[in-house]
Amino acid sequence: MIFHADDYGACREVSEHILDCCRKGALNSLSVLPNGRDPDGCMRMLEPYRDKVKISIHFNLAEGHCLAEPSQVPLLVDERGMFHISFFKVLLWSFTGKRKELRRQIELEMSAQLARILPYVKSVRVDSHQHYHMIPLVLKSILKVVEQSGREIEFIRIPAEPLKPFLKHPELWLTFRPINLVKNLVLNVLNLMDMRILKIYRRKSAVFFGILLSGGMDLKRVRRLLPDFQKIADRKNLPLEILCHPGGVQSPEALMDIENTDCVRFYTSEGRKTEKEMLMNILQ
Repeated sequence: MIFHADDYGACREVSEHILDCCRKGALNSLSVLPNGRDPDGCMRMLEPYRDKVKISIHFNLAEGHCLAEPSQVPLLVDERGMFHISFFKVLLWSFTGKRKELRRQIELEMSAQLARILPYVKSVRVDSHQHYHMIPLVLKSILKVVEQSGREIEFIRIPAEPLKPFLKHPELWLTFRPINLVKNLVLNVLNLMDMRILKIYRRKSAVFFGILLSGGMDLKRVRRLLPDFQKIADRKNLPLEILCHPGGVQSPEALMDIENTDCVRFYTSEGRKTEKEMLMNILQ
């Protein structure tokens, strides 16, 4: 099983909570945001756990300041240079006349983000903040810049979460947030759209668990569902990735963009404590 935490490097407080899980031995994988405020400091904090924890690049178009020159990526950022393009806007624009220019700008930004993290990692493992990489245009951009870097991808997240385990537990149906079901369906549709692109990477991925419970991967429900997900992973002869977000903040001032209200709400949610507690206890 891959117990994975996203958003390392968002700020020091978020990173410290994730490191608590590393100290406990509760994580064997995490993702680093390339555009965090202090990547050097955060990677130094991570150094004692480098042999025990796989590190992925958390490509990011959803939050914080861009790494490319803002004037070169105006479709992606606001006047402050902060990302302001939503998942569904990227998806919509990728089918319009803006497609060519949008891809050019995304490739510029993805190249800058890859360059920021490559000095810290031995291998390239790919995922993204809020799963933007499942949009075909974004996925192609990431794969292109990785290829141009001369590196090979060791692992790529394919967040096409199977619904079968949830259907087997009707007692949990009313506990799922409807928006998470929408996310699950959208990502599964995008997985079908990405089928040809991802064909050669299927064996470099994992069965995914972490969408329907997103924002609140609590111990009780995860324990209830985990055996069913493990059976699917065993049948496919793939690892099982359990995605968590244990890094939260007491106050949003340290975050990458305090004007991004959705992200502020997420990092200050009680769900961050719930998911950290789950990780700390799931293997006991």
